[in-house]
Amino acid sequence: MKTIPFFLIGLSILAIAACAGSRTPAPRGDDPAPVVADDSACNPTPEPESERDPEPETPSHPGFIVTTGVHGNEPSGYLIKPDLEALGFTVYGPCNPWGIENNRRHLEDGRDLNRMFGRDDCPEAETIKQWLADNPPKFLLDLHEDPDGTAPYLIQHGPDDDIGRRIVDALKDEYEFDPEPQFMMVKGEDGLLNPDGKTLAMMAFMKIYGLGFYAWATYKCTAIVVECPGSWPEEKRKAYHLKVVKTAARLFEESND
Repeated sequence: MKTIPFFLIGLSILAIAACAGSRTPAPRGDDPAPVVADDSACNPTPEPESERDPEPETPSHPGFIVTTGVHGNEPSGYLIKPDLEALGFTVYGPCNPWGIENNRRHLEDGRDLNRMFGRDDCPEAETIKQWLADNPPKFLLDLHEDPDGTAPYLIQHGPDDDIGRRIVDALKDEYEFDPEPQFMMVKGEDGLLNPDGKTLAMMAFMKIYGLGFYAWATYKCTAIVVECPGSWPEEKRKAYHLKVVKTAARLFEESND
């Protein structure tokens, strides 16, 4: 058995004493108060707890849904997504990411996303359907641009609601709406197309319809496609969409108070 040098034993005792802490002598009859040694090796600073992710804020406009970027060459609705979210709106988009990235109306496979909601073989449409199932709308706005349009207009799915007309009336002093808008077989007047029940039933039978129709038929909510001329400057298109969303939200919430 080897003999351990006395100086090593002494160092070990000193190290143990340092970590154990020292005591200040106390008067007789009193319990001695421990004094913790100020040694970082013996009292390491605890690691800070990782910050928790903040809880998601409740939307300021529950049930009021805005969708954007269905057609990739109509980007202005998607471009105001951060502004809308900052105002508390629930926004989905872009619905057609490839189209937005490549400035193309159609999907990468050449199909028009806004004709695919009556089918079940379009992944992009199915993704949107699932998102809507998770965020069921009480009212929906789908933001678009009309590349050939000369004036703004609305297409309302929900023939028993007058909110489309009230939106146009609220904004007609600021915007000159299309006096005779037309979409496929549907004709409107004074900035508003509002397909009747017969037309909507025919669209359902043919199964060729878009996001607005799908939202109305599935969730029994009014759904409005918001159109503005694609020839307008980008800032004007963005401002128009933002104004329509804010106006629609005010009118919708007033009617549901």
